[in-house]
Amino acid sequence: MSFHWFVLLAAVVVEVAATSALKAFVSAPLFAAILPLLLIGLSFALLSLALRVIPMAVAYAVWEGLGIVGIAVIGHILFAEHLTVSRILALALIIAGIVLLERGVGRDGAADGAREPDIPTARNPTEVTGGRLV
Repeated sequence: MSFHWFVLLAAVVVEVAATSALKAFVSAPLFAAILPLLLIGLSFALLSLALRVIPMAVAYAVWEGLGIVGIAVIGHILFAEHLTVSRILALALIIAGIVLLERGVGRDGAADGAREPDIPTARNPTEVTGGRLV
């Protein structure tokens, strides 16, 4: 596992801590609300570091998806929120979606081995216009 994946997982942990702090500080004095805001800022900073190497679709899915799963577990353990069978199934589907997305991003071909068609971009104008400069 590369450094950037560890940074992304750290961003998830910090996001879960920030969201848990939001729940814990609902009835706390106003100055206590600064901690969740600082943690959310740190989580975004870590996410931005991970985005330097990890594809955006994968990084965001991992960050948000594992954050949702983490919050559900923390909510159940610390705040006595219920985890029903349907909620556990939904969390399992989120994890399955993250795994499927990660396996499909950055590959040369589609899942069945066929190559996806190249889509011209505006980065190279001669590619878009067939070699003619417009």
